[in-house]
Amino acid sequence: MSWQQSNHTLSRVQLFAFTAGLLFLLAYWLFGFDGITFSDDVYYLLAGQKFWEGTMQVNDYHFSSRWGAYVPSGFIGYLLGFDAHKISLISLLSYGLTLLLILKILPKKAPSWVLVLWFCTQVYFLHFLTKVYPDSSLVLWTCLVPISAVYRKSNPVVAGCVLVAALFLGFLTKETIVLLGPFPIILFYLDWKKQNLNKSFYAAILATGILLSVAYLSYFWIKFGDPLHRVTTINAGHYISEFTYADKGFWSILKRLTILPIITFVERSYWAWMVFAIPGIALGLKSKTTPTFEFSLALLCLLIGFWFMTSTLDFYNPIYLNPRHLIILVPILSVLIALGWNKWKYSTKWRFGIIGLLGFGVAISLLQMDWKMAGFQLALFAAAYMYNYKFQHLLISVILLAPAIIAIPYQRKLKQYNNMTETLSSELQITTNQSFIVTNNFLVFSEEVLFPGDKINQKKLNGLDSLLTWRNAKTDTVTLLLYTYYHHAYPQEQEEIDTTELKLKSLGYFLYKEENEGLLWKRVYVGMEK
Repeated sequence: MSWQQSNHTLSRVQLFAFTAGLLFLLAYWLFGFDGITFSDDVYYLLAGQKFWEGTMQVNDYHFSSRWGAYVPSGFIGYLLGFDAHKISLISLLSYGLTLLLILKILPKKAPSWVLVLWFCTQVYFLHFLTKVYPDSSLVLWTCLVPISAVYRKSNPVVAGCVLVAALFLGFLTKETIVLLGPFPIILFYLDWKKQNLNKSFYAAILATGILLSVAYLSYFWIKFGDPLHRVTTINAGHYISEFTYADKGFWSILKRLTILPIITFVERSYWAWMVFAIPGIALGLKSKTTPTFEFSLALLCLLIGFWFMTSTLDFYNPIYLNPRHLIILVPILSVLIALGWNKWKYSTKWRFGIIGLLGFGVAISLLQMDWKMAGFQLALFAAAYMYNYKFQHLLISVILLAPAIIAIPYQRKLKQYNNMTETLSSELQITTNQSFIVTNNFLVFSEEVLFPGDKINQKKLNGLDSLLTWRNAKTDTVTLLLYTYYHHAYPQEQEEIDTTELKLKSLGYFLYKEENEGLLWKRVYVGMEK
């Protein structure tokens, strides 16, 4: 089956599907917020605020030149107030616009409900809907690349300009977009080989690319004296850590390039999306029809890039497959799933291929004793097998929606974010000058987001290493206030907590009392003289 380019407007069915998908995303954004991640999002939130206050400075830290990651979100904060949930509206806008654009290029005969269903149910994709991360905005710029290519014959100049603009704005947001750098080059070669080259399209790409590149490099040349300053900062920003492989030897790199990607795709719930997209990929590569071909090519560029790309140009170190980075795959996978949906449904060969690959995913999950993921894939396995079942569509919808919806109360219970911030604020309010509060380092790192504009409360928070310089007791009491979510998110802090408790004993403090308030564990230490 081949598809032709869609019309410029949504059909009634597509409009209904878009409305349903948008309302679902809106509801998820409203009720799925579980707080900040106490990590990179803190930087982007604060950078956006500083930019619109006029105090943000671009420096040697490579995050500072990711304007697309904090300027638009900062503008929302400027308009609506500095609130992490409100500012994450930028992610909702990115997702909603992406959904509209991919539905617009979807052929009218393709099942739009399939696209919307798979677009709106990937758990990691939804998790970052309520967060301020560049990956959420990158979703839009990534999809605009193959979407622009779809229009290279009907509107070549605009399509070429938009394609380069998407790559450029994507790069201003996060460097991951370079994985799509080969896309226009490969497309050019294939169009030339078929003698179907639209010169205006590629001329627009070349002209726009040169113009934007010169402007971009000139900025860094003028400001830092080096047009390649950004490349230098990116290299410096990717250092040896627990998430690198080059420092751990040949076998670590080999494992990363062979089995780890597959395990990651299965563990992080991307495997089913990839399996169901395979018929669409095969259709696109074989038929070369629009838009299946463009999206298949874009997906392959991304997958190969994620699989083999290095994190630094100084030496070869395969990038860590963070599930957050992979969310940019979801919209493209959703399009290909919809385009190839009928291919596997009405083909015994394809159906058994889908079932076999899902079974492979189940086996990996069972070996890892990941019962939830095994159950999820097994349910899809059964649904794919029951191809003649009258309510197969409903069954697949329930299977995909259930984990996405269950994730909301699960994450809320896991973090108890609102309760934590309220309790922490109350503790800080009653703290006197003769008491010293020590808490998790990630809470101290996030203090300006947890207590925006409240310099007094921010000053009262002290990290786990704050006692290490003490030679004797300085206050009557020391309160160790721990957010036990660290067991899940930052287990490495346990070592620092143990060191802190040993330091307290060496200073002559003894444990006076302890209590739990939700996920906050309060341990009050009193000096011996008390």
